[in-house]
Amino acid sequence: MRAPLLLALLLALVGLSPTVPALASAASAASAADPAPVVSLAVSGDGVALRPAFDPAVSRYAVATSAPTGGRLTVTASTSDPAGVVRVDGAVVGGPTEVSGLSAGDEVSVIVDDAAGHHAYALVYLPAGFPEITKVVDGPGVTAGNVMLTLGTVAVAVDRNGVPVQLRDFGASVSDLKPAPHGHYTVMVRRPGPASDWNLVELDERFADVRTSRAVGLQNTDNHDVILKPDGGRLFVSYEPDADSSMVDAVIQEVDADGEVVYTWDSGDHLDRAETTAGSSPDWAHINAIQLLPDGDVLASFRHLSAALRIAWSDHDGFVRGDVVWRFGGRQSSFDFVDDPDGGPCAQHTVGRLANGHLLVFDNGSGVLGANPSYCVDPLDRLGPTVDRVRTRVTEYALDEDAMTATLVRSWTAPGRFAYFAGSARRLDGGNTLVDWAAYQQALVSEVAPDGTIVWELKAPTTLSYRAEKAEVPDRTDPVVTVTLPDAGRYDVGDRVTPQVRCADRGGSTLQSCTWSALVPTGVAGRQTFTVTAVDGAGNTTTVERAYTVGSPQPGIGVRSSGAWRAERTLRLPRRGAVRTAVLRVTNPSVRPATLVVRGAAGGSSYRVRYFANGRDVTAAVRAGTWRTPVLAPGREARLEVVATRLTRRVSPRRVRVTVSRLGTSAAGSSVVLGLRGR
Repeated sequence: MRAPLLLALLLALVGLSPTVPALASAASAASAADPAPVVSLAVSGDGVALRPAFDPAVSRYAVATSAPTGGRLTVTASTSDPAGVVRVDGAVVGGPTEVSGLSAGDEVSVIVDDAAGHHAYALVYLPAGFPEITKVVDGPGVTAGNVMLTLGTVAVAVDRNGVPVQLRDFGASVSDLKPAPHGHYTVMVRRPGPASDWNLVELDERFADVRTSRAVGLQNTDNHDVILKPDGGRLFVSYEPDADSSMVDAVIQEVDADGEVVYTWDSGDHLDRAETTAGSSPDWAHINAIQLLPDGDVLASFRHLSAALRIAWSDHDGFVRGDVVWRFGGRQSSFDFVDDPDGGPCAQHTVGRLANGHLLVFDNGSGVLGANPSYCVDPLDRLGPTVDRVRTRVTEYALDEDAMTATLVRSWTAPGRFAYFAGSARRLDGGNTLVDWAAYQQALVSEVAPDGTIVWELKAPTTLSYRAEKAEVPDRTDPVVTVTLPDAGRYDVGDRVTPQVRCADRGGSTLQSCTWSALVPTGVAGRQTFTVTAVDGAGNTTTVERAYTVGSPQPGIGVRSSGAWRAERTLRLPRRGAVRTAVLRVTNPSVRPATLVVRGAAGGSSYRVRYFANGRDVTAAVRAGTWRTPVLAPGREARLEVVATRLTRRVSPRRVRVTVSRLGTSAAGSSVVLGLRGR
């Protein structure tokens, strides 16, 4: 075994390396055999739970809380790599770390760097009582984007795992969160008082309020739907009591950007109450969705008519503004239904016209519930008693407005699923359909492929979202960087200073880095800048700079007889008995108060040197090295007068060194040289 080893060494020495690749391969194989580092992450606290369960490949998590949680979490993150580094909100940690002061929607950042690479995680702090959302289906072909929901008092956009990317708790019931023009969003927020009285709140890219508005001159502004136009105009719906009939009419009102009423449409003026399928209910029409069509008309869905109506919003083609152009479904349907045994919609929500002209309907279906009748028209006797149809379907119809036929081209149902009220169906780019189940609480929201396969679904038992929308919710929120330098940012050279830094981000793209020095650099005296930079997954960057001052623990000393202060000064004494004076200045350049000690020689046989402080002779103390200044504040100074006297006629030049040091330290001090010379 020794000969091959010696040969290998000799070949290596002369620049030949036939065995080196083999050795390198062996090392690589050994490295490859090492197990990859294992990252773990957990949270704890009062009522705290991580959702979903931790998977190192998943970057974002929701943290369930309870009222006693009180904005506090304990985060425990680690890597099995001994050289790995774990950061929580930017700070390097070595064990469980408590984070406090959290509010709904705040994110705790966990970043792990180890031999396997860079791992960035976000823990989203949920408000107490936020429902548990579980992903139950996640297959191929899911459309990109975030799903926008309203869950009680919370407006939220969630990712594919049901984890929020944007969240706001309004503290009051919310409904109908959706994208709006100019990158904004709208949501309806309940006002105190009647059940049908809400505000339209326009939100910016960060879910912050832009403007609040409501219908003009009406008793109520309803939450079922609203349209915010690109020019700032709005279309509201309302349920308005009619004092003459004691009924509740359905109202659509357009308001311009300045808040002036453009037009108000009232079902009591344009419809026959005999069209209702709601029996004797005062809420005989119950409007629940509106759409502004490309030609300017309004498509409106009425649950208690089991019909959607196209309403002329201007005079055209023989119709006067407010006229019903046609009825889709209901007792007086303008269309004959082809290939639809159910004869059209029943108690439907979110009827919408697609780009191809078809109608997409979330067709709730209905049945007798307590005092409420079924709202379904009997397709064989449209004017007769209603019938039960206790199943929910998503339907698509091709309309022929010349022949007045509505042909069912697609119908999808999920066995056993019946949403008695609310819900929505939205056609997505690529052809899938997003379905919100509302009253059917065994599913929250599903994405359905054209062949009827559920490719993605979230579940949240015991809760519902009135409607669901899918859209890209971009992260426009810059990270937040908080930097606190101890001791008011004043240090001496060599001080070990640990800053308090927190980097946080709540924009939905997860904080990727928080870069700063573990210690504040104090190697050089002077004015310095400490910098922290945070970057999130969308590239939003925040840089915070904090100025600080580094002083010197080395005391200063200078001398002058005239002119500038110097480190060396020569006094010329022309004859015996001649006297010359100089001034010593000792300064405290430290950032801390200090007492300075001065030591100096008193001359010799040819010259005598004396020291005076405020006119008092302190020569003996200076010679002994016991003379002290008062406590000097940072930057303050003390002065000694130096008096040199020539004693003899013939002299040799002499150098007198004066040293100043800090009391209580053994560190070397600073010194000046006083030269004495005759002529």
